[in-house]
Amino acid sequence: MLKQKTVLLFFLLLTCLWNQIMAEAAQTPAFHTLSGTVTDTRGEPLVGAYIRISPGNKTAVTDFEGKFSIPLKAGLYQIESQYLSMKKYRREVKLDNDVQLAIVLESGELSLEEVVVTAEPSMDVNAVTMGSSYLDVKTLRKMPSFLGEVDVIRSITTLPGVASAGEGTAGFYVRGGSADQNLILLDDAPVFNSAHLFGFFSVYNPDVLSSYTLHRSGISAQYGGRISSILDVSIKDGNKEALKFYAGLSPVSAKIGFDGPVGKSSSILVAGRAAYPDYILRLFPNEDVKNSSGYFYDINMKFRQEINLNNSLELSSYYSKDGFKFPYDTVYSWSNMLGSLRWNHIFNPALSSSLSLAKSVYQNNVEGIATGEEFILNSGIDYTGLKADFNYLALQNQVIDFGGGIADYKIQPGILEVYGTSSFKPLELQRDEGRELFSYLNNEITFNETISLALGLRYSFFIKTGPADVYIFEEGKPRSETSITDTLSYADGEAAQTYQGLEPRASLKYSLNSISSLKAGYSRTRQYIQLISNTAAITPVDVWKLSNKHILPQVSDQLSIGYFLVKPDNSLEFSWEIYYKWLQNQLDYKDGAKILLNPTLEADLLFGEGTAYGSEWLVKKNEGKVTGWLSLSYSRSFRTIAGETKEETINNGLKYPSNFDKPINLNLFMNYQFPAPRWTFSANFNYSTGRPITASDSWYRYYGKIFANYPGRNQERMPAYHRLDLSINYNPDPAKKIQTSWSLSVYNLYFRRNAYSTLFRHQYGRPPGAYKLSVIGVAVPSLSFNIKF
Repeated sequence: MLKQKTVLLFFLLLTCLWNQIMAEAAQTPAFHTLSGTVTDTRGEPLVGAYIRISPGNKTAVTDFEGKFSIPLKAGLYQIESQYLSMKKYRREVKLDNDVQLAIVLESGELSLEEVVVTAEPSMDVNAVTMGSSYLDVKTLRKMPSFLGEVDVIRSITTLPGVASAGEGTAGFYVRGGSADQNLILLDDAPVFNSAHLFGFFSVYNPDVLSSYTLHRSGISAQYGGRISSILDVSIKDGNKEALKFYAGLSPVSAKIGFDGPVGKSSSILVAGRAAYPDYILRLFPNEDVKNSSGYFYDINMKFRQEINLNNSLELSSYYSKDGFKFPYDTVYSWSNMLGSLRWNHIFNPALSSSLSLAKSVYQNNVEGIATGEEFILNSGIDYTGLKADFNYLALQNQVIDFGGGIADYKIQPGILEVYGTSSFKPLELQRDEGRELFSYLNNEITFNETISLALGLRYSFFIKTGPADVYIFEEGKPRSETSITDTLSYADGEAAQTYQGLEPRASLKYSLNSISSLKAGYSRTRQYIQLISNTAAITPVDVWKLSNKHILPQVSDQLSIGYFLVKPDNSLEFSWEIYYKWLQNQLDYKDGAKILLNPTLEADLLFGEGTAYGSEWLVKKNEGKVTGWLSLSYSRSFRTIAGETKEETINNGLKYPSNFDKPINLNLFMNYQFPAPRWTFSANFNYSTGRPITASDSWYRYYGKIFANYPGRNQERMPAYHRLDLSINYNPDPAKKIQTSWSLSVYNLYFRRNAYSTLFRHQYGRPPGAYKLSVIGVAVPSLSFNIKF
């Protein structure tokens, strides 16, 4: 009832605003559209470049193709565009019809007399979208690193509404959602495991990235498939003017790459990394750690072909391989293979399109080497996606996006092979296959300088296909292997289950003045694939599972409202957002659930409803010798699991904190420019509430065995997490042919022993005693060197 009343109130407010819109629109003169592209001298689109228009102090921000569009009254305007480390572009434009600009920004040179640092704003106060944060790679490189490698995943946890899954993990939580509820993209291809070395590094090589944006609310109907957020990462194009080489060295990794022209109309980029942490592991006093070993390597490639003024092709690929060996018993290895092919076509100045084919293959291997327990466990997921996107600008004061596509999933949940003296039995689980089809329509309408409205609708249709054995469980009894009464078998490719639904999206922007605005948004999202895991973060042994008869699609409804302010010179920005989410078909587990190699996995899963709400603040300073930001989030996330039986109910059907409930998240990032133009100092501090855990409060003996007593699911918490990182950076001189940079960083400066997990020991006559396991409990210094020529 609360949900219906809140939604009704929200749309009632929209109705009142709509009446105001119509009243103001009737008195508004006609507008013309100023649009165009912003590129560098190599022709590479500059994502997130700012265009300032005066008089009126209006701004626009370029999208992932370097394009921008803004409606303006007829008149004479001064246009100014800027981008980090680029010279400012200025031009006078007379607007009496629609005008298109091709803005080319040149590399800038820093003055030795005065250094004024300008960072790119992370939001656009005049855009109708909200809940999206943009970060450029130049800012990423200034952040303190771990073992000399800056990291995309670690950097986004400094943004409001985002929390780390834990020390040494690549997963992250957004607004109370789980790690698998985030869609992570690399040039249109989904990444199913973004971790290197169990999460100490991510799959993203910072040397090849163009930009990355996190969408956590007001998500465009163009995106779907996950219910918490979209992390959209793009690889930069190769240099179109000259061949460039670059290399880097850090304590545990090395990297090398090059990019440059191929003929007159194409470019290529190739880069690779490799890690060698074994010698550092040898320094640990613990024998198990000392005798462990690990590695990873990855390769990026991107090729772009300009066919003519209206057509271009982009081919992007990525491959990575990881391995880690624990002494005496287990060897882990996993790999990612991604590729995408994109054709960009311009039909006319008002209509453009892109056609994308994406492939993502994730494979995992676990080998047991202990005597008597030799085995090899293989699992993985194979994704193929095809989509078409169109952009239409012919209607005055409107931007229309539409398109559709299809995604095919093939999951191998597990093949167990045995050898040697193993006592295990071979086992092969049934393949899990399905197909998702979708279409969408977005329409962004600018009524006047004050009010803009974006309406979107996405339709998704999911088919769970065979081969599939669907178990029928006895009614009134807990689901288990012994309560199966029948099995329905479906042949290869036969439809076993279907789901479908509409996903409406709406955003409204009301400008209070030229520097501030109010925004509100609603979005519904659906998710047909989930990660089955009994850990808080994504690990190599987790199982991806498609929706079927017993696993319904996850659905999220989110309402959000916010206030946004950016100073006229972009020197300071402030935002405040509040949100509320209703979550359907949320997944949890029975006590003692078996995740790995379970042919009746659905019997160990529980389903219920969830809610999440919170408030997020961001203050960001973009100009001056000291730049940075302060983000603060207060958020709560709850689940309610009330099954038909006691065994399928958690906490007696009462609401309890989800595994991703971390109420307080505070992040402070600061970058200081020394008087010497090449030197900077940066610091990053992070504090967050410990995540919930299920702890025992007592123990008892039964027939000589010790059993723990648990008062309820997730009723206790791990200790709070906090950490301070520092770095001193020597930045390259863009005027020199050979550019070098250094970075000296210290991770976890004050030796904080943050808990990775909490364990319990039982002592006679006492309650269970808790102790924490820390992955990194010391300060970790590192020195990295990069060269480009």
